Amino acid sequence: MGSYDVVVVGAGVAGASLAYFLSGKGFKTLVIDMRSFERVGDKPCADAIGKHHFDEVNLEPPSEELLEGYVRGLDIYSPSELIRYRVLGDGYEVDRIKFTKHLLKSAIDKGAEFAGGTYGIEPIVKEGFVTGVITWSRGGGRREIRSKVLVDASGVARAIVRRLDESTWPVRDDSELMDYNITYREVRRLRRDVDEPDVLRIYVSKRVAPGGYWWVFPHSKEGDVVNVGLGVQGGMGYPNPRDLLYEHVLTRSEYEGSEVVEAGGAAVPTRRPARTLVWNGIAVTGDAAYTVNPVHGGGKGSAILASWCISQAITQALDSGEPSAKGLWNANVCFNKRYGAKQAALDIFRLFLQKLSDDDLEYGMSKKIIKEEDLNEVSLKGHLELSVVEKGLRLLAGLARPSLLFKLKRVAQYMSEVKQLYMNYPESPEGLSRWYSGVKEIYSRFKAEV
Repeated sequence: MGSYDVVVVGAGVAGASLAYFLSGKGFKTLVIDMRSFERVGDKPCADAIGKHHFDEVNLEPPSEELLEGYVRGLDIYSPSELIRYRVLGDGYEVDRIKFTKHLLKSAIDKGAEFAGGTYGIEPIVKEGFVTGVITWSRGGGRREIRSKVLVDASGVARAIVRRLDESTWPVRDDSELMDYNITYREVRRLRRDVDEPDVLRIYVSKRVAPGGYWWVFPHSKEGDVVNVGLGVQGGMGYPNPRDLLYEHVLTRSEYEGSEVVEAGGAAVPTRRPARTLVWNGIAVTGDAAYTVNPVHGGGKGSAILASWCISQAITQALDSGEPSAKGLWNANVCFNKRYGAKQAALDIFRLFLQKLSDDDLEYGMSKKIIKEEDLNEVSLKGHLELSVVEKGLRLLAGLARPSLLFKLKRVAQYMSEVKQLYMNYPESPEGLSRWYSGVKEIYSRFKAEV
């Protein structure tokens, strides 16, 4: 039995960055993970992080040896692939394991401890507070570890918070399978270099990737290596994403004779953030807190931001001796104003896109109902200007699919409404129940109408 100020369950990017942000502040911190140190962060994903995420939390950009490539933009292709939108923005393709190890080692060098091959089994709860965690490891068996703040950074497993009673622990906040994308991806070495290797590609098509999309993310440092994958909406009975990738994508000529470097799949939460990131003695971050972008599925940058906000709140709470929901509450205000409000708006947009047919998507992109610059605004801020939609209505109402345009106008209004609600996130735990009733009411109206 040990005792720590902070125990972090999970050493992916979310957990490692939290330990990094807490390091050097005088707190006794332990990070545990089922993997060894050499394999932390080994979750199949597309590995891209926008530069703006590093800027926002003043985190030093990844050094050359931690990178697989640089990003200067993203192309989005219509179902026919004849229409392309380009959204410019700088970013990085990181080596997920090297990058995560770098964050964790930096924390260890400043005093944090790490226990690999260790599973977080369940929280220890006493008098309405989480006071520690029960762990298990092959070498040490079952242990009780005490904490002032326990952090669940265990990814979609949600190993800790799923053991709490949701009726009294709102930090649990279970999700439906339909709010996940089920993904499969391979890293492949092609026979020739990719054109514009610093541009990521996303392809939308309900026929190929129902409820999701498929992607090609080149590694610009090695122009002949790509991360190619496909995701489908969960809970809908759609085919296995691996089967769809092999049927519709890897049969293309550019993959003939290519070599598989690595392969794997994962579930990705694509919804609004958890209703609260903290409660008495506990916090949740990263995929376990649903901090992923609902539209493009990127989660590393937003996980870093969530962990930064949580680290600020933990520091304040431990310095004041109050690791309660109230003492940790600023984590919610910090994250939702910086990202969660946009994320909730994009969740509305995601639900709308998942209902569109390929014909609707093709029509909308071909007519430039939403232009590239508008899409960039939506992506960065979660804001779809009503004036943009109304202009499209005036110009295109006499053409085909006027119902699509009117729906888009309502979507823009709902996006604005839910974003404003998250920007006005309650300043204390006492306001959470009423605020969350407002969230559910908006979603109920939206799903019934649009």
